[in-house]
Amino acid sequence: MAVTYSRVGLRDVIFWEQTADTASTLTYAAAAETETIDAIDLQVKHDNTDPDVLYGNDDEVDVLFTDSELTGSLEARELPLTLQAKLLGNLVDDNGVVIEVAGATPPYFAMGFKSAKRNGKDRYVWLLKGRAKPMSEEYGTKEGPKINRQNDKIEFKFIKRTKDNLYKYEMNEEDAGVGVDIATKFFAEVYDGVLPV
Repeated sequence: MAVTYSRVGLRDVIFWEQTADTASTLTYAAAAETETIDAIDLQVKHDNTDPDVLYGNDDEVDVLFTDSELTGSLEARELPLTLQAKLLGNLVDDNGVVIEVAGATPPYFAMGFKSAKRNGKDRYVWLLKGRAKPMSEEYGTKEGPKINRQNDKIEFKFIKRTKDNLYKYEMNEEDAGVGVDIATKFFAEVYDGVLPV
């Protein structure tokens, strides 16, 4: 029987822009975005998961699920403004000022992260094709000695890639069959898995 361990952390969130995804071509930018993010919370959930149940002979005879989409919600101490601009398709002028542009189209990107486990090992995750949703911002007055933190929150919608219909890669560092070289290289670029035949 396998021994299992709780996840107890979240760190090293990175974004890697996808530059092409067609039936024949899949490419990402030469390097990931370099801004450091102090991630607090990340939730990933499947949408469109209601089943279609077929009835026949007065009984349930089949269940089908449509292709789902993944919704991600990331809370961080602060998302650097330049990173926000890149994720949301906005501009940064020569003085470093972010300009929100009407009709901007966010680029597709992959998002990777690590989650520490109770045994000291990590779970590694890549979400392979997503876009950021325009952010809501909250500002509040300081109330004397009371601290009201106003962290940044951003939501994403992840879909399957066109070239290979994949949504996500994930692995536990300690699992049987996971080589040390795979763990070392997993975030050197967007991981490219080998599908079983």
